[in-house]
Amino acid sequence: MTRWAGWLCFLGLAASGMAQGAPALAQLQAEARAQDLAATRQWQALVHYERDWRGEGVHSTVVTDWFFLSPDGRHDPAAELDATLAAFLQDRHIDDRDRSAACTFIARRRFLINRLGLADDALGGQDCEKYERWREALAPRQISLIFPTAFPNSPSSMFGHTLLRIDSSRRARDTELLSYAVNFAAAAGDDAQGLSFAWKGLTGGYAGIFGLFPYYEKVKQYAWIEHRDVWAYPLELSDAETDRLVDHLWEMDGVRFAYFFLSKNCSYQLLSLLEVARPELGLTEQYDWYAIPADTIRTIADVPGLMGTPRFRPSLETTLRWQADQLSADQRALARGVAADDVAFDDARLTELEPDAHAAVLEVAHDYLYYRLQSDPANAPADQAHANAILLARSRIARPSSFAPVPAPKTSPDQAHRTLRVAASTVYEAGDLSLGLRIRPAYHDLLDDPGGYTDGAQIDFFDLGLRIDPSDGDLRIDDLTVLNIVSLSPRNDLFKPVSFQIDTGLRRRPSANVFDGVDNNLGYYLQGGPGLAWGSDEALSYVFGLGSVDANSALSPGYALGAGASAGVLAYPTRRLQLKAETGALEYVAGDDGYYRWAKLTQQFNLTNDLGLRSEFGWENTAVDSGLRATIGLQAYF
Repeated sequence: MTRWAGWLCFLGLAASGMAQGAPALAQLQAEARAQDLAATRQWQALVHYERDWRGEGVHSTVVTDWFFLSPDGRHDPAAELDATLAAFLQDRHIDDRDRSAACTFIARRRFLINRLGLADDALGGQDCEKYERWREALAPRQISLIFPTAFPNSPSSMFGHTLLRIDSSRRARDTELLSYAVNFAAAAGDDAQGLSFAWKGLTGGYAGIFGLFPYYEKVKQYAWIEHRDVWAYPLELSDAETDRLVDHLWEMDGVRFAYFFLSKNCSYQLLSLLEVARPELGLTEQYDWYAIPADTIRTIADVPGLMGTPRFRPSLETTLRWQADQLSADQRALARGVAADDVAFDDARLTELEPDAHAAVLEVAHDYLYYRLQSDPANAPADQAHANAILLARSRIARPSSFAPVPAPKTSPDQAHRTLRVAASTVYEAGDLSLGLRIRPAYHDLLDDPGGYTDGAQIDFFDLGLRIDPSDGDLRIDDLTVLNIVSLSPRNDLFKPVSFQIDTGLRRRPSANVFDGVDNNLGYYLQGGPGLAWGSDEALSYVFGLGSVDANSALSPGYALGAGASAGVLAYPTRRLQLKAETGALEYVAGDDGYYRWAKLTQQFNLTNDLGLRSEFGWENTAVDSGLRATIGLQAYF
């Protein structure tokens, strides 16, 4: 039907409808078809449609049946729109929500009223008391994007996390803790953890669901328990856009989505909420395969005028480390003693301090005890009672401590390098030169520009290395890192964390040379172990104990179990330069009787925010081969 024919049909039906004194369903459906409302960005956003992977149609990412008012609604936007109009006019009851369709799908109803030019009461919804009370409790004024930084110890948050904060019009200045947080996460249960959780999250074994929480609960979880710094970005949305987003949140109550850790995750679904607020953004279209929080933040930042100046909230650990560094070694020892109840409040070493220093020691002692309480709640009642006693002692000192506020990092996450990395380099090995190519979809390693990322954390995902022999153009896979995680957590007299690393994928051994004709097929490996690190943000030294498993046809009898250690230094002497020196050895203790030993010096100089010059000079030694290997090339981030 042409648009003109649709209008003629609509005018005829409208005349009939006016004669009856109320809008007729058929005429409204005809007008919706005439305007092609089902194909609009806003309708597609409200029902969470996305293109099928073959591009031949669409489907909704929602898996909850009652969300669709048409039996074909999951794959047919027009059928869902027609059924929605029918449900509103016929006052259909949604049993799972125990309310009418008009009071369940507030944002859909207001979209249709606006686009069809109807009166506010034309599609029902005059008695939505639960919604009105909910909306009054929120009193939304502004929406902020919240980014708790990466947490390598948790599979679900190793790349960071994003959520929204709804600031109330009744909120006083600097009381954002009393706001509400909108969180999207896997509905996995409290006991989901470890490899099982990671596997189900990667393969769609969980549903995802939106939740609305008091914001202080999320701050407690991220900043005080998981010790993650939190960034808040105010979003410059109009009142109408804010209203649409909040109305849609009401529609999302109890709705479940297909959840995949790398793609249909928290960041993707929060982008979908912003598309409801402002449909023309088209943010989710950029993330067909994977959505990483750091990348989605930069996608929002790229929209002119959408994102405001960020605010930084340091975690408890960041604050405690910053304050402890401002104490002398003797004062830190006193703080530890007070926290452990080994130093009495009337101890002369405390009472003889200047008042501001005395206050500072007690504050560090309290925060340190609270930090331990969050990490190990076994002695919670006794520790909490002692923490209260420390606070009481602190209250008797009528002087502020001399601590300066924790400074925000120089680079916020939205200004950090992008996570897709492509590299081209010249490789010298065994007296020959070849061309090396690498592509890494995600995320960040210790020699990338550290600005905007978690200090001492490395997560490489599907980092593929290729080599081209210039003599005949042969292309070979050099290696494939499926997942590499390194967490360097520095130790001092207050903190005693254990660092760790895990690395798995495909590599060549016993000979690492790709083109020398030696039997050096690709084989699977798994390597890692615990470690210790010392230092600061500017320089870290570390040691690791290592265990390894190699399965490779070049080994005899086809596998090798190894044990060993590595040690290194990581340094950031200037804003643009990163250096790492490392040496280590693995001795095969079962299977093949060989060994692998290495020493490497790697550096990266950042030419721009998204372009770096990296070089590596190393010596490698195995039972059948040894020699020097050097690479130098450019790395670009997209």
